[in-house]
Amino acid sequence: MKKLLLLIITVFVISAPSFSQLNSGPNQNPPAPVFVKPGPTVTNAGGSGCKFLVLEDNLPWNTSALTDYMTAQGDNFTVANSSVFPGLDFSQYDVIVVASDQNHAFHLVFQANFAKFVNFVTNGGSLEVHSATCGWNSACTDVITLPGGVVTVDQFDSYNDIADPTNPIVNGVSNHFFGHFASHAYFTNLVPATDIITITTGINNDTGIPGIAGLPTTIQYHYGSGLVTATSCTYEFSCQYSFTDICTMMHNDLSYSCNHSIAANPVPTMSQWGLIIFGIFLLIFGTLYILRRKGTAA
Repeated sequence: MKKLLLLIITVFVISAPSFSQLNSGPNQNPPAPVFVKPGPTVTNAGGSGCKFLVLEDNLPWNTSALTDYMTAQGDNFTVANSSVFPGLDFSQYDVIVVASDQNHAFHLVFQANFAKFVNFVTNGGSLEVHSATCGWNSACTDVITLPGGVVTVDQFDSYNDIADPTNPIVNGVSNHFFGHFASHAYFTNLVPATDIITITTGINNDTGIPGIAGLPTTIQYHYGSGLVTATSCTYEFSCQYSFTDICTMMHNDLSYSCNHSIAANPVPTMSQWGLIIFGIFLLIFGTLYILRRKGTAA
């Protein structure tokens, strides 16, 4: 019995460091990145009602949890990496999703083509940016820039709190939720009227270095005719390693982005606007005609 107990303790001591290192932050011995195919690939052609474009050079934290979920949902999505997306016609898509934990080269191309993303949103597109950097594949020096000048600042938090419980992205999510880490950064220089959905707690159990509480980690705002949703929460990592609250946020976020896209809320075409204006004209003319007839009869 003593030998068995000693064996169990020995195994625990040997394996404990590996468990402690299982977090989404920088890995001292990172596994080799898993890169996606260089060309745009229609991975699934389902009928969810939206056409998604997923941009990633490498699988975030080496997991395909994002696209696995989209496939299971029957979403219509295309995957492309930075070598080809500068030439892509963004107007062919309703929602663009930028994956977390991308390598430094990806971020350089993203910044070089930033105007395309701004135009996409301005013209009514839905942009969903998973902004967790400083992970297994991404550099801690990479800063995410969003339309309107919003930027990220690194800070690791083991817990996040919900700031806006009415936003559908946090439906079914605990008010005080946990992850290894829950978030990697916060957003600053926010656009006016930005909805702050989740915030930092300043608690860092993984490294013991506390941060500042109350800073935005998940935000949403309208820009031009479109919508931007961004989070530094560890979506893909959390879905892979069963941090249910944060994984639920990713599922909700994809659904919200689709439901508030051009496909769900189409802007009338010029011919449709013509019919609308003609209908209004007929209504006004008909109303005036009836009022005149009533006045003549009186």
